[in-house]
Amino acid sequence: MLRTLTTPWIQGNNRRVRESAARGNSMRYVSVRQVHRLIGLNYPGGAPELAAALENFLCHAEAQGEKFPDLLLAHNLSGRRDREACELASVDADIVLERDIASGRVETVLKDYRVHTEFAREGEERRVVVHIELKYQDRTRWAIHVPLQALMKGFGDPEDGHQCYAHTIARLDADGKPETEYIYCGITSRNWLQRMAEHFRAARSGSNIRFHRAWREYQGRSDVLLGSELIVLNQTRARALSWEEWIVDRYRDENRSLNMIAGGEKGRRELQRLGYLARTDGSLEEWDAAVMNYARDHGRAGVPNLLIAGLWEDDAYYARVIEARSDTLGREQVRQIRYLASLNWPPEKICDEVGALNVDQVRRVLQGKTYLRMQ
Repeated sequence: MLRTLTTPWIQGNNRRVRESAARGNSMRYVSVRQVHRLIGLNYPGGAPELAAALENFLCHAEAQGEKFPDLLLAHNLSGRRDREACELASVDADIVLERDIASGRVETVLKDYRVHTEFAREGEERRVVVHIELKYQDRTRWAIHVPLQALMKGFGDPEDGHQCYAHTIARLDADGKPETEYIYCGITSRNWLQRMAEHFRAARSGSNIRFHRAWREYQGRSDVLLGSELIVLNQTRARALSWEEWIVDRYRDENRSLNMIAGGEKGRRELQRLGYLARTDGSLEEWDAAVMNYARDHGRAGVPNLLIAGLWEDDAYYARVIEARSDTLGREQVRQIRYLASLNWPPEKICDEVGALNVDQVRRVLQGKTYLRMQ
């Protein structure tokens, strides 16, 4: 079991919450302005209520002996964040805030991965993430995920540079826990809320992009959890493109990607080769338009069927589907990669020997990030 710290927040307290939030300067940790800029109108109670709920939780955590609220605040105020490196403090924990729209009840829980290391994130992925889980009356469940540090005082301008985000569609098991998840990843030079609104408008209008079609198809189902996550902020264009290429490759390797084209520079070269993009160094808006045109011409590309997701629990079925794709590794290739690595072969030599797409594909196998079920 995870060590958790829980504080309930009830609708009856809303007036006190808003009054507290209105006195934003009296808050020690949370910035109402930052909450508004990164959550916007997506929280039903509004930014002041959400900011005050988080402030209440962090103050309670600090009173219980937790050090991370002050550590994150100090990191923000230190000015040590660097666009070319991880810009968030290396504290690994999640804060889950659940709000039931009908009752107005809010409950906040800390899940501490610094103690329970089996759930820990790796390297630059370490951060404290706020998971805002909203349960709507039409059965839709939507979770918004944002780095806590970006909602706190002293973070700076969250819209400076590029933002990296993901949208997810997850099938839930009988206990309501995510079982199979599909992911769309992207970057934007604007506020991720603007890009999110554009995605959702396109989904409603009948866009053929695989992510838009999947979101449209599965919205409103009680056995599906929709998710939207702001992952990193204040990135240079080059670093954001590198992140997008890496993350889309990762999920394509796992057959869980909703992206129709590779990410980053690789995707731009692919669209240019296919005649949808005039140049690879154009704006992100040009890239988005090219992807839309590609989707228009390739609208038959499949939307994941979450109803058969249970089949993926069968390792043999998983291997057959993966091997049927031209851009993924087969079982024998995966076994050979692991065997040659045990003989101290470098990834570059292994890549040539087994016929992998690239060295990064080999490294992800050796790092245990992909093909874990292929033995």
